[in-house]
Amino acid sequence: MTISVNSVTNADQTVALLATKESGEGVVPSSVSPVLASELVITLAADYPGDMNSADDFTCELVSNANVTDKRPLYVMSVDAGAKSVKVKFPGALSGTYTLNLVGKGVGRIDGTPLQLTAEAKVTAISRLTGSYLGGFSVTIDGTNFSDNKLDNPVKVGPYWCYVRTTSAN
Repeated sequence: MTISVNSVTNADQTVALLATKESGEGVVPSSVSPVLASELVITLAADYPGDMNSADDFTCELVSNANVTDKRPLYVMSVDAGAKSVKVKFPGALSGTYTLNLVGKGVGRIDGTPLQLTAEAKVTAISRLTGSYLGGFSVTIDGTNFSDNKLDNPVKVGPYWCYVRTTSAN
């Protein structure tokens, strides 16, 4: 390949152009609470050629799919060369869908198409829809992306804050 810089042409050097870009395989979990910090594990293609010696080999940025100018850096916590994975810290974000822009040192931006993250909490069901305004009854709220820590899931019915008891569904 001939390289031309400022109208000076030089064919003595070579540049290798890859036919494909490096790809991310996915992110786990792919759905998180918008208000709770979470650890995300990004898995790279098994043949990822770049260095995976330390967290410094990568940078990661959270980009809103609704507004691509809404970006925030994420902390790269660690890498696992054997598993071809990168662990990052998600500190919380507005509800919505995001792309994780991962950049590997010496490799460049990794295809973010499979690196989509949804920040949302959903209530899927509420049982015991009626009761006395004086209280004294249990209400069960089912949903996704709630915390196991009951203090992270405040519940208010009308003007009253409720006592929260967490249970795990098996």
